[in-house]
Amino acid sequence: MEISRCLAIVSDIHCNEEALGRCLSRLQLMGFENPKKIVHLGDAIGYGAKPKEVLAKVRTFGLALKGNHEDYLKASDPKKVNPNALKAIEFNKGLLTEEDINWLLSLPDEQTITTQAGYKLKFAHYAPIVDYGYVENKADVERSFVGVGDDVHVMFVGHTHKAALMSMDEKGRAQYLPGEDLKKTFGWDSPIQLDPAQRYIINVGSVGQPRDGDPRASFVLYDMGEHSIRFIRVDYSIDKTQEQIREAGLPAHLSDRLSKGE
Repeated sequence: MEISRCLAIVSDIHCNEEALGRCLSRLQLMGFENPKKIVHLGDAIGYGAKPKEVLAKVRTFGLALKGNHEDYLKASDPKKVNPNALKAIEFNKGLLTEEDINWLLSLPDEQTITTQAGYKLKFAHYAPIVDYGYVENKADVERSFVGVGDDVHVMFVGHTHKAALMSMDEKGRAQYLPGEDLKKTFGWDSPIQLDPAQRYIINVGSVGQPRDGDPRASFVLYDMGEHSIRFIRVDYSIDKTQEQIREAGLPAHLSDRLSKGE
């Protein structure tokens, strides 16, 4: 994998400045220095205590998308929003300017690009078709690929906070590898060569609040020439982030879950 050819795809930072900072530092150590080659798949805000600091970094990225927590900024029916999430959004709104909020609400829901090597990539917050964007088995994978587009080679998504690799071969056979299977099959931080004859949905996991049993921040590198990916996991100061959440007066659950990766 050649770092100069790579995109870094991150998602669900959720105001976790510590985790984002460590991920960016990891990229720099790898020789990845151009923030314009970073894609964020939505939910920069919510849950955490540092929206301004996170937003300042996300604004330097080449592409930022809107997630459901950005939509919560203008929720018409707050009763439909998880109470803990709503409390965090209200706290975030108190720290953001009107211009910040308008920028977040103006972000696109999805974006598609074609690499110089001819691979079509689609970026979105949610996996398509399945309820609430949650793909949890092969049947969900089969349903979701209906909404990807036959000409899309790889779709990158977030939202579930769970790293996963989903594929569909030319005969329509689906495969679903959640985080634990990815770890056993490939190991974290190892290159995974993608098959040009197959289509993929890649869940990049969450930078700010992983829920796959591994509390480390998660993101993905994609080599645009080699057509390969790497799932990267990064340690960060969970204690410091938890302290920030507690000091902000946010629900204890939002702090406690970080150390459990759930």
